[in-house]
Amino acid sequence: MKIVTWNVNSVRARMPRVLEFLERVSPDVVCLQETKAQEHQLGDREFRPAGFHCHYFDAEKKGYS
Repeated sequence: MKIVTWNVNSVRARMPRVLEFLERVSPDVVCLQETKAQEHQLGDREFRPAGFHCHYFDAEKKGYS
């Protein structure tokens, strides 16, 4: 089992790199920190890659990690 973690510091700005990384590394579990987005801001399909189940834990204050 391959588990990876990444401090992305704004997932919306880095999503193209994240998707390229997922394709290249093919992990079983991915943990992203410092997303600086709440789940309702991540409605686009690109934030829910095929083959992955997404779980979010939002910061209470918008714009925080």
